Amino acid sequence: MNPYTHFSIPAFDNFLVWLSTTDLRMWLYQYEDVDRLLVFVHIAAAAMLFGVILMVDLRLMGFAKRLVLKDLADLALPWAIAGGVIAMSTGIVLLLFDPIAVGIHTFFLPKMALILLGLINALAFHRVVRLDGVEARAVRARFAGALSLALWTGVFLCASMNATERISASVHAAAAP
Repeated sequence: MNPYTHFSIPAFDNFLVWLSTTDLRMWLYQYEDVDRLLVFVHIAAAAMLFGVILMVDLRLMGFAKRLVLKDLADLALPWAIAGGVIAMSTGIVLLLFDPIAVGIHTFFLPKMALILLGLINALAFHRVVRLDGVEARAVRARFAGALSLALWTGVFLCASMNATERISASVHAAAAP
């Protein structure tokens, strides 16, 4: 049973147990001393990704109209990709250090779902919209920016909720003899 919530997905719980016993996880566990450093790199990379997304999405939504959106996006995209790749890589390693402790948090799966939706939204936006003509489609651009900002804000909200989540006293009381 999940100590944080009564909600549980048995298949995902079984996956976490399996992941905890893999050879890769066992090999990686010997490097657990670098856990704090990886947490820092993960947060820094995620902050870089979110900062870039925030700038581009705010521009899409109509702020800072002096900036040419295509130029801003061209400048921002490599930073977003670097931040995203580093954040995802360190996130996977952090998950592998202790899959059960990380994966059972109440907002872990919603965070993963929002990341997936954010990536799908970004790919769809870049496939559908030409940035040099986005001003002509201001309503779509504003919607795309607002949706992106909402999804990625949700990711960071879930991450914050996971980081500060504490095991309920009622769970401890129910477990006591």
